[in-house]
Amino acid sequence: MPELSLSSLSDTFSAELPIMLLMATASVVVVAVALARLWTMIHARIQLRRLDTQVLEAARSGNWEEARKRCEAIGSPFREIFVAGLDRVLGKVNGNAAMAMAREQKRTMGKVRATLWVLGSTGALMPFVGLFGTVVGVMAAFSALGHQDDGGAMVSSGVSVVSGGIGQALIATAAGLFVALEAIICFNILQNMSTGVGRDLSLLVDELLELASVRRADAERPG
Repeated sequence: MPELSLSSLSDTFSAELPIMLLMATASVVVVAVALARLWTMIHARIQLRRLDTQVLEAARSGNWEEARKRCEAIGSPFREIFVAGLDRVLGKVNGNAAMAMAREQKRTMGKVRATLWVLGSTGALMPFVGLFGTVVGVMAAFSALGHQDDGGAMVSSGVSVVSGGIGQALIATAAGLFVALEAIICFNILQNMSTGVGRDLSLLVDELLELASVRRADAERPG
């Protein structure tokens, strides 16, 4: 019975359509978030290289005023960290340089890792959303079979209707798994990149604080 089979497939598709649209939207959001975070990581790497070759290089040579001046040319998100430390090292602001830099570092890394939770949450939830879509589709297929009012209908026709509906419904599960894999892969790559950025940033902060302690020790040493 082709008419009935087509009607069943249409019912299944209509039942799953909102869930499929939700997963398509989630896939677009995953790509957008991943590209935005990737640009942030690339930009962060460029700024770390500039900090090492400009700001830290001036501090290594003992030219602390020049190091502070060069900080102004460094873009966010790392400028505030080194400005906070250098201002305290140079006595322009009262406070502890190490504590100020640690505080700004936590704030900055929070910005670098912002919205990564969206990828992790999407990767965890989408398989269940796809499974829910499949359940809805299967229910629609059985409902279409139950509404047959043809006492002479063949059993094979009923099986064909249900199997076609279930096959259509399983597309939702496949789509959910695809979006989940997409999100998890992006999350793992970006999480690894952000960990590397945080590690390299900590190394530069530690070196600056070490140079500052040497400077202070030299200043306190009797002539």
